[in-house]
Amino acid sequence: MKKERIAGLVPAWKIGGMALALLMVLGMASCGGGSNDPNTLKLEVKPELGALGDYMTIESKEAAITLSEFTDDGKPYVKIASTLQVKVNKDVASDDGFDLDVVVLDANMNEITDFGYYDIDDATDYDVDTYHHYLKAGDYRAVMDESGSKENWDGKPSAMWEMMRQNGKYIVLKPRWSSAKYVPYSGVASTASTSEVEDADELETEEVAAVSGGEDWDKILDEYESYCNKLVAAAKKAQAGDVSVMAEYSSLLESAESLQKKLENASSSLSVAQATRMNKIAATMAKAMM
Repeated sequence: MKKERIAGLVPAWKIGGMALALLMVLGMASCGGGSNDPNTLKLEVKPELGALGDYMTIESKEAAITLSEFTDDGKPYVKIASTLQVKVNKDVASDDGFDLDVVVLDANMNEITDFGYYDIDDATDYDVDTYHHYLKAGDYRAVMDESGSKENWDGKPSAMWEMMRQNGKYIVLKPRWSSAKYVPYSGVASTASTSEVEDADELETEEVAAVSGGEDWDKILDEYESYCNKLVAAAKKAQAGDVSVMAEYSSLLESAESLQKKLENASSSLSVAQATRMNKIAATMAKAMM
């Protein structure tokens, strides 16, 4: 089917540029006191991935870790949160998983403390022996999200946070399981049969990909819409003075750069309906940011 072009299509790279500009504004609004913020810890990332480094790269150069408080059933809790951008360069499988332990160092590379871990949400394939956990090549988020009662936080953990905030310089990331092994992932093993419905869906997907030059534009637009929603939510947090937004800022900025690359060829490949949808998403975001 020949694709129609739509007049007035907003070029994708301009949309991406606008998103990046908005993120810069968001960053300035949310940084506040910068390094003087008692609830934010900024550290330079030092990956020590070992054998995992053959498959994975930590894209984030800085980790922003935030401290916030919340209540649950009337009881006060403390939450530590951070997000890093991770790139898996080629499909990889592991016998244990891909989570990353954290060690905080001072400017002289002396260890201050080990401190939580980043979770990378992997998939599992139990049709293969031993190496059940796997990641396909692509972009991922490593997420630190730990909570505990404020009663337990007050005291030694609180003092350790202050020590890291005052003296912390680097954050070292290592595989959480030192005995973990990593091998190339060759794909999910064959199952007994595939239904005719699945065959039809796969054929339809292939036909759409052939028309659009190999890109699944509906999926990319879903990603773009999700990103815009997150951006608007983060901006509202920043405007309200919520410092926890710093945990999202680096990830949003890197996601914008990745998404911009995917959208660069959109103006010559989208159908009328897809282009209309992209314009609507951009307009909705711009209106919400005003």
